[in-house]
Amino acid sequence: MMAVPTISSSLDVDGPAAGHTDIVLATINAGYAHASLGLRCLRASLGPLRDRCRLLEFDGRARPETVAEAIARCSPRVCGLGVYIWNSTAMARVVPLLRAAMPRCAIVLGGPELDGGPDRCRAADLADCTVHGEGETVFRGLCEAVLYGAPLPRRLNAPPASVDRMAGPEEEYADNDLRHRIVYLESSRGCPNACVYCLSAARPGVRFRPIEQVETMWTRLLARGARRIKVVDRTFNADPQRAARLLLLFARGLPPDGVVQVEMVPSRLDGALMDAIHAFRPGALRVEVGVQTFNPLVARRIGRRPDSAEAERVIRALRAAGAVVHADLIAGLPGETPASFAAGFDRLLSLQPDELQVNILKRLPGAPLDRHAEEWGMVFDRDPPYAVIETPDWPAGGLLAMRRFERYWELLHNRGRFRRSLPIVWSAGPSPFLATFELCERLHERLGRTHSIAPEELAAAMLDHAVARGIARHFIAAALRDDLAAANIRPPRPLRS
Repeated sequence: MMAVPTISSSLDVDGPAAGHTDIVLATINAGYAHASLGLRCLRASLGPLRDRCRLLEFDGRARPETVAEAIARCSPRVCGLGVYIWNSTAMARVVPLLRAAMPRCAIVLGGPELDGGPDRCRAADLADCTVHGEGETVFRGLCEAVLYGAPLPRRLNAPPASVDRMAGPEEEYADNDLRHRIVYLESSRGCPNACVYCLSAARPGVRFRPIEQVETMWTRLLARGARRIKVVDRTFNADPQRAARLLLLFARGLPPDGVVQVEMVPSRLDGALMDAIHAFRPGALRVEVGVQTFNPLVARRIGRRPDSAEAERVIRALRAAGAVVHADLIAGLPGETPASFAAGFDRLLSLQPDELQVNILKRLPGAPLDRHAEEWGMVFDRDPPYAVIETPDWPAGGLLAMRRFERYWELLHNRGRFRRSLPIVWSAGPSPFLATFELCERLHERLGRTHSIAPEELAAAMLDHAVARGIARHFIAAALRDDLAAANIRPPRPLRS
């Protein structure tokens, strides 16, 4: 029997799963570093059944056969699977394997991917029950039904959880999780905004966990050694005073190498919140700022309140306070043109965020955009991650090129390896965006791929492109050598002379 690469469990078990367990909660995460918040929330909600439940997590490289085998070894009576945009294709293969291996096991599917209907989740028709909504409210009842011989409904619409009474997931993180993985936390659910592309728009409004409970649980987690924390609140600064209080807790409790990341809207940074941000050592606080667009007409169409000047002020203030700023733009929004996106990109880049994340618009199941796409003349890929292909304002070829740009930009800029040489390339073009876009197209022509590219390959290709654009060879070569040396990478032969 093949080895099972189970990467973690809340029972502090690493390695192959074995032995009977009544309830298994499992999912495939994007990578090893990610620890599933959803599974931990579900296990925490089980009450007296909690100790009869085991978590199994796998990363995206695990073969579906391996995942199914690991689950089957536990001989569960209930198997709950988390289905998300990044794992739905794999789960569509896992579920039939589980059904064949465990015909008497009740298979329960949950997760946002189910809200797109049967075309979105091909495994749903093989499940005994699909849960739509927040599973903490119903999963315990489903497990009790199975364990005591009662039938399950084929579909269950779960109401929103009462966050003031629900058990938090903090105690479900194992010591190994705290040492080696990202710990995902939440202090609220929902969002005050209603962006058409976001799942939160389906149920607007924010539900806050009692802050005293949050402080108690997070203090314990920090005392246990949590060092990489990401708070998944859609808008952490929805209540600035509350946000300030929680940030001070982190600033005082993080270990010397600890990092915490939160997501904020580019507004609502009052004095108390800025004081809390200043309390962190430089680099310990990462703030994701969802700018999304600088086009006011597009912003209003997608349900956002445009205030570009305020967004610029917030980003500058965060950087001045020592926070690491991760700013987002979305390509392909309704009404956005290539020219307006390019202008917004250059405007955001001029603020010098540490990372400028370019995202391609996705048609998430259950979001308002999912209902309006055809009406607005937008075409999306039918397979995950459902990226936009064409809009009335942005032709298909251009958006396919933007997918390449998204990946190359991550390698060129966001990983920080070409911070000296990339601005030199920009100087040879009409704008940073257009110069980088041209570079990305040349990279694609030369390399033919957007993955598995060594920094040395990128450097050699950038050298040839810059020289062809009229940049002095010795000038760009020296900058590229400096960039590679800063990353302890030996320069390729074309850069050695």
